[in-house]
Amino acid sequence: MSLKKLPETDEERLNILRAIIDQEELAESQYKVLSILEMQELRVFVTSFEGHLFVKNQAIMDKDKAVALYDDLFKNAQMYISHFIQVLLLTVIRNEIKTETLQLYGFENWDKPYMPDLSSEEAILKWGKSLMQGEAERIYRRGIPLYNPAIAKLKVHYELFEDAIQSTSIYKKNLDRLLVGMVPLRKKANELIENTWTKVEEKYGNLPYNERIIKYNVYKVRFYQRGEQLNVFN
Repeated sequence: MSLKKLPETDEERLNILRAIIDQEELAESQYKVLSILEMQELRVFVTSFEGHLFVKNQAIMDKDKAVALYDDLFKNAQMYISHFIQVLLLTVIRNEIKTETLQLYGFENWDKPYMPDLSSEEAILKWGKSLMQGEAERIYRRGIPLYNPAIAKLKVHYELFEDAIQSTSIYKKNLDRLLVGMVPLRKKANELIENTWTKVEEKYGNLPYNERIIKYNVYKVRFYQRGEQLNVFN
């Protein structure tokens, strides 16, 4: 028997299984390669595989949308936090707020004002929380609220970003779970395909070349060609 080239994607697996079912349903009894029980098993599996594949693809789209939203909300939160810090530091430079007040906002080296690195999720969460707490404490001490941006606007974008983090995490975990669940289904799909292709080769392998190729094509049988690398992960 020749070495079969199994499909590499779930969509290819589903298309091949559908083609096998279609061909078996069209073929007269003497030309069928699968038994009634094998066809019943194949139909049940295809329905299940198709459903899992749809859910997996939907989960991928949901995750991609969540990631895109996360990126936008990250940039918004980053921008508002950056602008608020710039206004805060300028207020200190103009001596409208005492330098030591920066301690309230989470500045460790408060005597040497600096613009923090806001390139990570952790930094956004840390500085957003510190700025909100610091501004609330300063206002409580009868300080005048800062504007452009006001802390309320920063808070809105900070909380939206927090929600995006949680949503993205949920979608990623859901997708990971579905991908793990697809592993045994892929293995089963490959087994059904390879089993059918072997039966096709056994039944039609001795036909003249042109007739044999036609039969192989309708069942979408594929073989490794000379020099073609074997993918051991199929």
